[in-house]
Amino acid sequence: MVAFRFTCPRHQRVFIEAGKRGGCISPSSLDELRKRTLAWLSREYPSAVLEHFNEQSCLGCKLETAYGDLGDVVNGIIELAKRLSAV
Repeated sequence: MVAFRFTCPRHQRVFIEAGKRGGCISPSSLDELRKRTLAWLSREYPSAVLEHFNEQSCLGCKLETAYGDLGDVVNGIIELAKRLSAV
């Protein structure tokens, strides 16, 4: 099972769909992908990730509000999933 903490149901579905598109289908591979995605987002959007934890809010909603389209984030998740599933 994927251990989301503050992610809303809509963004959980977006994440899982992106992960599956990249080849991560098992709950354990999706959870590993979640951890790697958080590390990547922490480097790319450090203030948004910090606010997300401080406010206990959905990071997907926060990024969507700040940047509009999550296409780059979804594409990044798919690429991370492809690398992870190739191992």
